[in-house]
Amino acid sequence: MQKVSFIEKKMGSVGNALRSLLIGGVFVLCSGLSAHADWFPLGHTEEVPAFSSEHIQLLAPSDTGSRPGLIYEGGDLFLGVGNLYEGFETPWGAVWQPQLWVFGTMRSSLQMFDNGSANSTASEWANRLDLYANVQLTGTEKFIIGVRPLDKNEPSKFSRVSFNDNRGDGQSEFNMDIRTMFFEGDLGSLFPTLDPEGVTWRDFGFSVGRQLLQFQEGIMLNDEVDAVALVRNNIHLPGVPGLRSSFVWGWNELGRGDAERDDRADMFGLFNSMDTQKTYWNMDFVYVNDEETAGDSYHVGISAIQRIGLWSTAFRVNSSFAEDNNSAEAGTGTLLSAELSFTPFKSDDIVYMNPFVAAGNFTQVGREPIVGGPLGALGILFASPSIGNFGSELISFANDVAGFAAGYQAFWNDHRTSLTLEVAGRKDISGDRFDDIAFGYEFRQRLAQRIQLQVDSHYTVQEKRSDGYGLRTEILYQF
Repeated sequence: MQKVSFIEKKMGSVGNALRSLLIGGVFVLCSGLSAHADWFPLGHTEEVPAFSSEHIQLLAPSDTGSRPGLIYEGGDLFLGVGNLYEGFETPWGAVWQPQLWVFGTMRSSLQMFDNGSANSTASEWANRLDLYANVQLTGTEKFIIGVRPLDKNEPSKFSRVSFNDNRGDGQSEFNMDIRTMFFEGDLGSLFPTLDPEGVTWRDFGFSVGRQLLQFQEGIMLNDEVDAVALVRNNIHLPGVPGLRSSFVWGWNELGRGDAERDDRADMFGLFNSMDTQKTYWNMDFVYVNDEETAGDSYHVGISAIQRIGLWSTAFRVNSSFAEDNNSAEAGTGTLLSAELSFTPFKSDDIVYMNPFVAAGNFTQVGREPIVGGPLGALGILFASPSIGNFGSELISFANDVAGFAAGYQAFWNDHRTSLTLEVAGRKDISGDRFDDIAFGYEFRQRLAQRIQLQVDSHYTVQEKRSDGYGLRTEILYQF
C-alpha cells in the first residue's frame, strides 16, 4: 500500500508538470498531425510502391549535392572524386597512399536541471570540442589522434559559464591532453610479401594505443583504454558462416565501475561475434587483474539479436563477479535486458519497449566518467548527454532494480526533423532505496548541412525526494 499511496500522491502534480514538459513536443507535432486524417504513425508516411520494371537512371555526381570538406584534407579528398594518388611501395611490399584528414565536432549546450537534491536548481552553459587527426596510409592502416581541448573528462570540468553556485563556478578547462591515439591495420595488408597468394592465416587485424572499447552496447564496457587488440575475421565453422574473435589486453586508463582512472588494473578480454541463419550472437568474456583495493573481477556478456516477425529484438545477459566484497568499483550481479522495436507501416518511425532487471550489484568492466552507467543504452532518460553537469534523468546504474524505457521516435523532412517521446521507470527490488518514473522528449532539427539543433526536457517523479526536472538546448556543429 505504501507504493500505491506514493503514486497516488504524486500523480496529481505529474499531470500539470507533464503538460508543461511536453508543450514543445506537442507544438512540433501539430504541423505534422494537421496534414493527416489519422494520428498514427506520427511521422511522415509514404505509400509502399511495387517493384517497377522501368529503368531508372542514377543521378549524375553533380546532381547529388556538394561534398562538405573537412577542416584540412591533405592528399586525396575524403569521399572525393577523381584520380587517386598512386602512393609508393614500402620495403616490406605494402603500397601506401598517405592522406591527412582533420575533423571534429563542436557542441554547445544551455541547460537547466533540478534532480531533487539539496543543491536545488542549477543552470549552465557548457561546451565540448572533439578534435581528431587521421593519417590514412591505406584502406586498412591508419593512425588516429584525438583531443578534447574544452574539458577534462569529468562532469564538473567542462569549459562553462555557471548561472548559480550550486555546482561550482564557471571556468575554462582548456587543455591538450590526448584522449585518443592509436594505430590500427591488418597484418596481411601491412606485410603482403608474407602471404602473396592470400591463402594462409595471416590476415589478422590489430590496433594498439588509447582507444574506445565499447561492447554489449556499452553495458559491459564503455571506456577509452590504453590497449592492444588482435582480431581475426571470417572464421568459418559448421553452421556458422561468419565468426569474428578479438583478444584485447588493456593495461592503463581503465575506469572500473566507478569511472575512477585505475593505472594498476589490467584487463584481458575475449570478444566474439557470430552470424547464424537467424540470429547474430555476441559472447564476451573479461578478466580484470587489479592491484588496488577494488580487487579482481570477472565479466560475462551474451546477446542475441534477431527479427521475430515484425519486431526487431535484442536480448542480453551481462554478469559481473567480484573476487572480494561488493563495491562501486567491482560488484557481483547480473543484468537482464531486452530491446523490442517495430516500424509502423508506411513510415520510418520507431516504436520501442526496453525492459530490464538487475539482481545484485552489476558493475561494468570500465566506463568513462561522463557517460553514465550500464542502463544508458536502453533509453534517452537513462542516457547521459556527456556534456557538463547535466547527467542522466534517471539513475543509470544497475543495483537490485527493475524497470523499462518505452518510447516513440517520429521522423519528418527526409529525416531532417525527429521527435522522441519516452516514459521510463525504475523500481527498487532490494527494499533499501527508492522508485522513480520519468517523462521526457528529445527534438532534433537539422539547421544546415553541418549544424543540428537539439532540445530535450524531462520531469521525474521521485520517491523519498522532491521531483526533478530539466531542459536542454544544444547546437552541434560537425566540421
